[in-house]
Amino acid sequence: MVLPAPARALTLTAVNDTLLPLSDSTMPARLGGELYVPYSVFSSLGVSASSENDVLNLSSGGETLSFSTAEGYVYDQNLTSYSTPAYDMNGTVYVPVKLCCSKFGLSYSTLSAYGESVLRIMDGSASSDSSFASSQDSAIQSAINAYKGITPSQPSDTVEPPVQPVEPPIPEVEEQPAQKPARVYLTFYGAPMTSATPAILDALQSAGRLATFFLPTDTSIWPDDIIRRIVAEGHTPALLLSADDQTSSEDMLAALSAANERLNFLTGVSARIVSNETGCGKLTQTQRDALTGAGYRLWDATLNCGDDTQSSARAYANTAQQFAATNATIVLKLHHNRNTAQTVQLLTSYMSRQGIPSSRVTFGTTPINSASDTR
Repeated sequence: MVLPAPARALTLTAVNDTLLPLSDSTMPARLGGELYVPYSVFSSLGVSASSENDVLNLSSGGETLSFSTAEGYVYDQNLTSYSTPAYDMNGTVYVPVKLCCSKFGLSYSTLSAYGESVLRIMDGSASSDSSFASSQDSAIQSAINAYKGITPSQPSDTVEPPVQPVEPPIPEVEEQPAQKPARVYLTFYGAPMTSATPAILDALQSAGRLATFFLPTDTSIWPDDIIRRIVAEGHTPALLLSADDQTSSEDMLAALSAANERLNFLTGVSARIVSNETGCGKLTQTQRDALTGAGYRLWDATLNCGDDTQSSARAYANTAQQFAATNATIVLKLHHNRNTAQTVQLLTSYMSRQGIPSSRVTFGTTPINSASDTR
């Protein structure tokens, strides 16, 4: 069952730089940690919507998601299914924010304002969060007060500060750093996206760099053609577990085996490099023994590029700044985001100027991970 936020816990919705009216029918809902909004929110971002036989179809840029609220399923144009269906609520269909944004090349963020929240869904034309917060501060406060029935003569008990913090300036990139990494392993985490990954592969190919792609063990979200291209262009396919210290070794090995079966079917190769979403250091010694005993080698990123949460210019500048602060080997974590391809272009150009070598991870490379397990 989908529940709206509890009383006086409000979430407003904004599309790009426009704040939507606040009402029970527009306020986001939350289910199992996932945010949902009325499908019309995405319609205002150029995502077309149609309904046939009680199935809601959302489409943009050649990508489609079909939701059946009656039967509880969702699948894309390739008949790949997903685990976050849509729900009928408040007289409309609510769809999952994370899935729709990733499928249609959009992004989202959550801001704090006056003790409440603003969910902001954006395409590439939106201003920064700090600029939006500054320009919409009065409108956000007015919407919250109107919903709560607070008038200027009836102030709220607690006066909260406006949206914080102001976005800091993008740091300058040091072109003559005193230090530089001995080597950088470029790694990409998560399921490849048809809206973003081809451009990432183009950027790597143009730069003459090879990388490692940590693919989720849930093969239902793999785009087959992109998986084939990753392997065909010489990159290392690796597998990404979603495990904690309570996950049985048998379940982990079964998930890896099933993913490798699909990978081998698509590409003729198997993956022996493994990472864990929360880090290999979160796995127990018994779990790590089982994985290494089965022939897997454990890797973790040592630096997050931030390309999934920042502009390409900021992600590049912050990462280059980190590069200039170390002589160590770095395992750089990147994602499959609309900003990632440009971030890769900027970073690889910087690495070329600084003479910083990069590599893909291979089975013969000594593992780097948070458990300090080099087996």
